[in-house]
Amino acid sequence: MAYIRFENVNKSFGTNHVLKDINLDVEKGELVTLLGPSGCGKSTTGHAIVGLLEPYAGEILFDGEVISSNIKKHTLEMAKKAQIIFQDPYSSLDPRFTVGRLIAEPLEVHRIGNAKIRREKVFSLMHDVGLNKEQVTKYPHEFSGGQRQRIGVARALALDPSL
Repeated sequence: MAYIRFENVNKSFGTNHVLKDINLDVEKGELVTLLGPSGCGKSTTGHAIVGLLEPYAGEILFDGEVISSNIKKHTLEMAKKAQIIFQDPYSSLDPRFTVGRLIAEPLEVHRIGNAKIRREKVFSLMHDVGLNKEQVTKYPHEFSGGQRQRIGVARALALDPSL
């Protein structure tokens, strides 16, 4: 059984059919690249996999479980299993939060560890993506685009997702 399966998935925004009868099987550990021109549905497919969008037809299965029939029910549960790194590092980080808070937020939402454990995890993730722990109190506007993208990567890895 595929780790991720799309069965005749359809998604439209108004009259624009972004995904039409998409079928996709991805095995655990398999690396898949979606290629295509702007507007062809690559990001929409990714958003559907992590539960940010609900298709109007078809089914999405993740690790054998149908997640597309009730996205709201599965959203918090899916966040532990699958994370997404957004394309635009300028708009994907809340400018009111420090880097430490941005990276720790998923841990807080899921009540993982106490404050000390979360802080250690934040420092470890910052190190893993090439940021210094001294930068933990800085805000996103104080970083370059590449550094902001690394913050997004650290945040996505905070829950140790399988995808």
